[in-house]
Amino acid sequence: MESVKVLYFVDRLLIGGIQKLIMDWATTFDKNLIQLDFLLLDDGTHYELEETLKKLGCNVYKLKGMWIRKPTDFIKYAKLLDDFFREHHDYKVVHLHSSSKNYMVLKYAKKYNIPIRIAHSHNIDFQSKNPMKKIIGNLLKKSLIKYSTDYFACSELAGKWLFGKDIVNSKMFKIIHNSIDLEKFKYNENIRKKLRDELYIEDDEIVIGHVGRFTNQKNHTFLIDIFNEINKINNRSKLLLVGTGPLENEIKEKVTRLRLEDRVIFLGFKSNINEYMQAMDIFVFPSLYEGLGIVLIEAQASGLKCFTSKDVVPYEANISENLNYISLNDSAVIWANKILENTYNRDCNENIIKNKEYDINYTVKYLQDFYMKEERINEKN
Repeated sequence: MESVKVLYFVDRLLIGGIQKLIMDWATTFDKNLIQLDFLLLDDGTHYELEETLKKLGCNVYKLKGMWIRKPTDFIKYAKLLDDFFREHHDYKVVHLHSSSKNYMVLKYAKKYNIPIRIAHSHNIDFQSKNPMKKIIGNLLKKSLIKYSTDYFACSELAGKWLFGKDIVNSKMFKIIHNSIDLEKFKYNENIRKKLRDELYIEDDEIVIGHVGRFTNQKNHTFLIDIFNEINKINNRSKLLLVGTGPLENEIKEKVTRLRLEDRVIFLGFKSNINEYMQAMDIFVFPSLYEGLGIVLIEAQASGLKCFTSKDVVPYEANISENLNYISLNDSAVIWANKILENTYNRDCNENIIKNKEYDINYTVKYLQDFYMKEERINEKN
């Protein structure tokens, strides 16, 4: 059987939730069935993940010098996309992992008769805080819908935000759960002891954990406030922060002002997040907005008690008895008290996540079947 050529679009390959998800898919796909390639914008940075993908057998293409900063940049964008798809029009599927500002990827895929064009919503808000960019993004949603043949989202809320209720209620819409390798995240006492020893964490210390890029979305400044209150109640506590990002130095300065330097550990980027979760006791995730929050799935799979933002993180993230919602309108003191009033014994139940759709093998099998169905390819011509 001849492999199906699939093109993924993502703005850039920095380390983030979307990139990690599609990297996991790329690693798991059957290379005999799916030839997966990537198309990126060009912010002037070469990312390590580009080389990782090439080693997996993926072609990685960049639209040279293309980064959207102002409305007139769309003129250049259109020409580069036209040139790209004129040369690379033998794909059966283009799968867009981005919001509406990149709708033209699907527009030119349609021009060059690529039959399956998937728009995939991974969030419930634009990353930019610029009001004008948000207005433009909302206006472009209609164009995104127009040039797509299929609509995926990580949650119903993410689908409604990008596509609207009519699309979500149609047969063209599908929720693709942010799945993980469940085996990797099973609780392991040996790994826990090893990492806690390396980090000089004593047995009686409570470890609060968080994984996320240092951006406004992840709300680290409030997380530090919460931990500050936790530390006042129980000074045998530590905070592990996994991730990097533009606000990292700002958060480090806040930690210093609060004199928490010996209690907060900045770990930077870690490829073995599953192992660092073994060292934690509680996972706190007070995001301002989330399409789903895949690290919450990972934390629950690790048996961690999790606390996250009520009316912000979608209900689809609640896949075990370990997830607790707290309102962002509540103070850091209330968050701290609610976190500490819960038991933090690890739930080591191997079947803690019972929904098979959160298993990466299930998701990858579904996507492979979706991409490969000949009747779908023919009906879109």
